[in-house]
Amino acid sequence: MSRSVMIVEDEMLVALDVQDMVEEAGLQAEGPYETVSSSLDALESGMPNCAILDVRLLDAEVFPVADRLRDAGVPLIFHSAHADEAQLKTRYPAAQICSKPCSPSALRTALKKALSECGAE
Repeated sequence: MSRSVMIVEDEMLVALDVQDMVEEAGLQAEGPYETVSSSLDALESGMPNCAILDVRLLDAEVFPVADRLRDAGVPLIFHSAHADEAQLKTRYPAAQICSKPCSPSALRTALKKALSECGAE
């Protein structure tokens, strides 16, 4: 079974960079999804091993998606220029936060940690 990473990002260039990084790590990229609606629809097919989430999307903030993933035990990485770290840590204490701009190495480190937390490394 391949390890999958859900990518929720509405800036296409950023999304493609994240997708490349995920695939270069030998993981299956799910997405990128640009909206809360499309992200929630995708979760109907099953849960990923972890998720990289932007906060502000085209249709709303990502929190309904993040809540569903958290409730399913999926490790979260918030990758956003609009991340209120205190708010995110209160609502998602186990989540990692990589504020944009974020170096690819920092995001890779966060991804590796998330996968080890869920036993998918």
